[in-house]
Amino acid sequence: MLCRNFLPPVHIKRLDALPSPDIYLRWVKPCVQIISPTISRAPDQLYCVAVWFVRLPWLETISMVSLETAVRHFSGHEANAGKTNNMQRVPMSGVSKLLLASAMLLGLAACWGEADRNGNAWMRETAHYYPASDITPANVDELGTAWEFTDFVVRGSTHRGVQATPVVVDGVMYVSGPWSVVYALDAKTGKQIWQYDPDVDGQHARRTCCDVVNRGVAVDDGVVYVATLDGYLVGIDAKTGRENWKTDTITDRTRSYAITGAPRVAGGNVVIGNGGAEMGVRGYASAFDKKTGKLAWRFFIVPGDPEAGPDEHPEVTEARATWDAKSRWDLGGGGTAWDSIVYDPDTNTVYIGTGNGSPHPIWLRSPAGGDNLYLSSILALDADSGRKKWHYQTTPSDSWDYTATQNMILADIEFDGKPRKVIMQAPKNGFFYVIDRVSGELLSAEKYTTVTWADRVDLKTGRPVITAQSNFSDGPKLIWPSQAGGHNWPPMAYNAEEGLVYIPVLEAPMTFEMHDKQDYRPFSIIQGVGGSFPALADPNDPALVKLVQGQPEPKFEQVLKAWNPKTGKIEWTSKVMPFWSGGVMTTSSGLVVQGSSDGHLTFYDAKSGAVLHRINIGTGIMAAPMAYEVDGTQYIAVAAGFGGAFNSFFMEGWAAKTRENNARLLVFKLGGEKVRLAGPRPTRPLTAAPVKFRGNAAQVERGATLYVQNCARCHAGPEESGSYPNLWKMTPETHEAFNDIVLGGAFAYAGMASFSDVLSPTDARDIHAFLAKPLESKTPDNQKPAAERKSLH
Repeated sequence: MLCRNFLPPVHIKRLDALPSPDIYLRWVKPCVQIISPTISRAPDQLYCVAVWFVRLPWLETISMVSLETAVRHFSGHEANAGKTNNMQRVPMSGVSKLLLASAMLLGLAACWGEADRNGNAWMRETAHYYPASDITPANVDELGTAWEFTDFVVRGSTHRGVQATPVVVDGVMYVSGPWSVVYALDAKTGKQIWQYDPDVDGQHARRTCCDVVNRGVAVDDGVVYVATLDGYLVGIDAKTGRENWKTDTITDRTRSYAITGAPRVAGGNVVIGNGGAEMGVRGYASAFDKKTGKLAWRFFIVPGDPEAGPDEHPEVTEARATWDAKSRWDLGGGGTAWDSIVYDPDTNTVYIGTGNGSPHPIWLRSPAGGDNLYLSSILALDADSGRKKWHYQTTPSDSWDYTATQNMILADIEFDGKPRKVIMQAPKNGFFYVIDRVSGELLSAEKYTTVTWADRVDLKTGRPVITAQSNFSDGPKLIWPSQAGGHNWPPMAYNAEEGLVYIPVLEAPMTFEMHDKQDYRPFSIIQGVGGSFPALADPNDPALVKLVQGQPEPKFEQVLKAWNPKTGKIEWTSKVMPFWSGGVMTTSSGLVVQGSSDGHLTFYDAKSGAVLHRINIGTGIMAAPMAYEVDGTQYIAVAAGFGGAFNSFFMEGWAAKTRENNARLLVFKLGGEKVRLAGPRPTRPLTAAPVKFRGNAAQVERGATLYVQNCARCHAGPEESGSYPNLWKMTPETHEAFNDIVLGGAFAYAGMASFSDVLSPTDARDIHAFLAKPLESKTPDNQKPAAERKSLH
């Protein structure tokens, strides 16, 4: 445990195989700043570990001019740093080595205290917690740009969302962008070292619910791991960017599987899931040998069609008992593990959050009812075998798209007076869960936002007490939270020193209305439910007035909440920010940092929630920031570029509505340069279509229906501004090539796949006639914003 708590975040095979002294000194330097409150706590341990350090070979010839210099080095006295230039290499006696080691352990004592409060490095990673002690509440307003990277791959003219948090290892930053492209950058200068482009099939964009995004990479033992949109897991040499191996993770390529989440190294394996529960797939997670890419195990999250063969493993049989035997197996079942996967090396357990059902309403999916395991659950699996240790289902019989794929935090806390190893999650359903991660015992489940689908969670049974308001099987209902959830994929963060979790909370209900039936349609949204955000609708609409009556007043906004997991209470709440803002990080110096869709990076005081500083970059931020240090300088980095589920239309207040939405990676440091604001967004007028493409009234009406079914989830309406091309602004040349694009796949590389499998030439003609009709009024009634038509991942 000593190495794991104190030493740099690298893999140490033997005590005599430690990193070089210089690397080690740079790593411990930030810890020294908190020596005072910790050094007096463990003098005996300090001496014992100093003796252990004496045995390390590199102490034999370490260059130091004097013990005083060593102490100054560890104490961060920059004014004396220059005196080390005249250092001489001298042999050291045992006593001298002991004295030097003791001085070095002054710094380690600080790290010891840090480890006590914030857990091991792997815990801090799940908590989005960073030891950035130089950047403090007192000087955060001195941050400026250190460097900016903008050379992201763009296909066609569509700028996609950027959702990854960078990873920095040995002075190199690894970050992924749209289309699963990985970039290795010098973390000090931003200079590109290499780029790995997996050359994703552009037509695969049609198989995603929510853009061609990628949420990051894993780095381990000199290998960078990335999962590609089209379903491959790749091991890349971290130094050269060359592909070590590439393996196909998809079991059925006739279905709409896609990957946008980051892989997780779990012992000797790399674990990855997939998405597609909005489009009719059966969810599973897979583990592959991290050295060879060979499949180690696969865990199917929901049962498959019993006529297709026997159950793959015992857990599938256990799950099948909770489904109707006549379930809609043809629609996949869902349950995809599309985001959060975390690993506990102490227990060799990998935790996987699972997704919603396919289709959403249980009354269509499993008509006789049942919990429908393992939808919307946390699975604890043995990392070597993939066998289940325990599970907890946050939303039994899920009908509301309340996934449990949101990020999970591992921590060691005192709960009800007892030390507990816990896993914490704020899934979509609006409850914050604290669970013993060893036993699976539910410790706490309290509402962190407005919830009307359930009154509470019974801690004795672990089950929610579901309300009548949640049932929309026989008519529309207004339900909190929306399909977007109280918390979606943008990560929350945990600061153990403050004892608080910082949750980016979405405050919005939704109207839910079940479809009469749901047929399978290839590569299409098949949720089985319609819905809308009432806060964006006409408040005088009689139908809406009836739904809202007696329910909490609808909202459509976002806040940051500081949540105390021990008490289940909110400690502070930020001012309202625009909906669909970004993930969160926190630091050892007491900062909480979050980006927002209006293009600001905001720094809060972790204890009080006071706004300390705001940086306007002019580009919407969805990804969580991170912090790192190179050569004694600390940096804060954040990826920016709006998109994902909202790439089809941008709302008032979002930076992408009025400014360029190009992908950017910005890195800040104290005393940096002035931040560059994104430029204004170019505008194009609506363009009249050539007369020859205008059809008769029947063709236009039919084309409108086909447009909503096939096109509107990306292209939206004539007066909506998103990243995808506005089809009412097509040039004459594009009108001429319309069939080549829609049926022939002329723009497939850029993500506009061919629709020839579901659209005939007559269908394409009628859609074109609808688009070519001269506009007489605002957006047609049958063109709702994309956020009202699909799940929000």
